Amino acid sequence: MPMSTEKLNYKHVPGRGLMSESAYEMRIDFFKTLTKDYKPVIDSNISLDQVQNNLESFIGSTEIPLGLAGPLLYNSGPNETEWVYTGICTSEGALIASLNRGAKAISESGGFQAHFVHQRMLRSPLFTFEWMSSAVEFDKWLRINFDRIKEHASKFSNHAELIEIKVFIAGKLAHLKFIFSTSDASGQNMVTHCTWQSCIWIDKQFTKETGIEVSNFYVDGNGSSDKKVSFYSLLNGRGVHVVSECLITHDVIEKTLRSTACEMFRLYSHSMAVSRFDGIVGGTLNIANVIAGIFAATGQDLGSIHESSLGITQIDEVEEGLYLSLSIPALVIGTVGGGTHLPVPQSILGLMNCCGTGKLERFAKLIAGFCLSLEVSTLAALASGQFARAHQKLGKNKKVDWLLKADVDTEFVREQLGSFKG
Repeated sequence: MPMSTEKLNYKHVPGRGLMSESAYEMRIDFFKTLTKDYKPVIDSNISLDQVQNNLESFIGSTEIPLGLAGPLLYNSGPNETEWVYTGICTSEGALIASLNRGAKAISESGGFQAHFVHQRMLRSPLFTFEWMSSAVEFDKWLRINFDRIKEHASKFSNHAELIEIKVFIAGKLAHLKFIFSTSDASGQNMVTHCTWQSCIWIDKQFTKETGIEVSNFYVDGNGSSDKKVSFYSLLNGRGVHVVSECLITHDVIEKTLRSTACEMFRLYSHSMAVSRFDGIVGGTLNIANVIAGIFAATGQDLGSIHESSLGITQIDEVEEGLYLSLSIPALVIGTVGGGTHLPVPQSILGLMNCCGTGKLERFAKLIAGFCLSLEVSTLAALASGQFARAHQKLGKNKKVDWLLKADVDTEFVREQLGSFKG
């Protein structure tokens, strides 16, 4: 049985929601009563003012190991190439090594190119009526008055532009999809605000002009696929839709990937059977690792990792080797807003030349290129039997059997000679 509310001693976190120094100190004092292991948490390089609008009840920060991935050869335009790098936050051994191997293979074969399809962000309000006929009339009214709604929505953001309103009638329910373009921001918060204000206006104007009452309306009726994987997002996109491609030559597949085009193509094509039986949405091998690593490194919304990892990898065996393409239709990213202003995200976005306005398209393309790199390496490892061995060697704290030239100094030689003393 639930505990009686009279006996419930519910302790709020002190100073919750406040970002003043005194509120922070109250929370730390309280946190110390909960655990002995508080020092690593409060030893933070992030200040209160830096996260003023990013979270509530701040007590410190956590660290995820950050690795450097690259170089990857990017064909950025006609007769234009450049070497690109990224940061990957992860605690999974072998991940960056595999990513770098794939990047090397793509680079040795001429690099990758990418296509930015579009950027979309949506909110899906729900309007309810007494009868289906009212919902149908509502649909007609929305179509006629779209320009008026678009003009009203534009008053509440300098960057969000309403592109389309789609309507799905389910009996007396009208599910709407407000589809916006949000420039260089991922745009979830701005489209929520614009949609809410539009719904308030629609509710009043529709009743005033038609005499039909709206029973209820909600800013989202769970039709936006926000933080969810859906076939709608796969087909229509949410966030950025980007496609990358490359061609890996036979010589590179054999020398760098230690596999063959035939083995890799056969494994991927055969694996599609069980994917269909299992009902997997999309079809990739491993891009979630890159999405998560770059998201954490660049201040993206971590709640959108799984929907952003929705993708389809296509492979074709060609005369030169293997052609691969990767479509990512729902990459929820931004180069402004969210946590992109924090020190480490700023550094990694700067490394990628993706800071600030006008950089969203480039950011999406580079993410797609690094995702394709991991797809290439993972597929080769599975096809040739290297996958398990690589994780045993790199992911289980096994000692590696190579040295850097800089490691071999006088002290090193002295230590080695000393081991021979009887």
